Amino acid sequence: MNTSKAIAEESEAKMPKIKFLEGVDIPVFLISGGALVLFCILALYDIKMVSGWVNSTFAASTKMFGAYWQVLLLLTFIIGIFMAISRTGGVVLGGLKAPEMSTFKWISIIMCTLLAGGGVFWAAAEPMAHFTSPSPYFGGETGTTEAAYNALAQSFMHWGFLAWAILGSLTGVVLMHLHYDKGLPLKPRTLLYPVFGDKVMKGAFGTIVDSCCVLAVVAGTVGPIGFLGLQVSFGLEKLFGIPDTYSTQVTILVGLICIYTLSAVSGVTKGIQLLSSINIVLAIFLMVFILIFGPTAFIFDSYLHSFGLYLNNFIPMA
Repeated sequence: MNTSKAIAEESEAKMPKIKFLEGVDIPVFLISGGALVLFCILALYDIKMVSGWVNSTFAASTKMFGAYWQVLLLLTFIIGIFMAISRTGGVVLGGLKAPEMSTFKWISIIMCTLLAGGGVFWAAAEPMAHFTSPSPYFGGETGTTEAAYNALAQSFMHWGFLAWAILGSLTGVVLMHLHYDKGLPLKPRTLLYPVFGDKVMKGAFGTIVDSCCVLAVVAGTVGPIGFLGLQVSFGLEKLFGIPDTYSTQVTILVGLICIYTLSAVSGVTKGIQLLSSINIVLAIFLMVFILIFGPTAFIFDSYLHSFGLYLNNFIPMA
């Protein structure tokens, strides 16, 4: 047994065992869960105070780490391109002779788990936001054809090559290698193993890393789920006359959370794969419908023009 795998098994063996929480990292669960419960209690007590904390913290982190994030995204993309075109691009990960699922199913899962509700909302909202309030890079007047092209180009930057490089490419490759080839667990701390070694796999440091990642995932997931509740409730009122009330929104959110939980519990190859495939088929149908019955010429023209702007200004925008 290699050292890495032994460390992982030793770390898991030391965790407290509770039957209904079997497989759960108890310290991470308590830290991240406790932080979330505390956040909710404070929000219920004084939402304005919590909102002020969130906004000020976000502004401070952007000011302090904005340049670092920009360089990190760009370097991640460059490294990902190099890995794809070099000899590492042909390496098979996972120790399998053939993939467990088809390319379509795999792409469906990647699209739906990474874009998810955020993509559904911001696909339309972000271009409109940049159209009415141009980004600092492009500037100019609002409400013009040029502003529309610039808005789409800015949206491509936020949801394009750089985002996918860090979301579904380089990070996934590194984690797969460490898990399948080195025997390390599928945990966020595993990504830091090449840097910190055994120290991050057991002890408080790794627990803090995993807890922070759980909180980050929750923070990035709650917003899109809330947006979906608002969107679906608004759509139901417009289409079927169902009142767009708070109770309707809560009911929709509970339903969405139940569907999400069931799909997650059933596993990647079952519930998540099935829902992802259905969503992609519906998305393709909607896209084809809009292309045929919508302003086809304008869609192609604006896409090509904006994508050209995106490529031409890629480095300065990044």
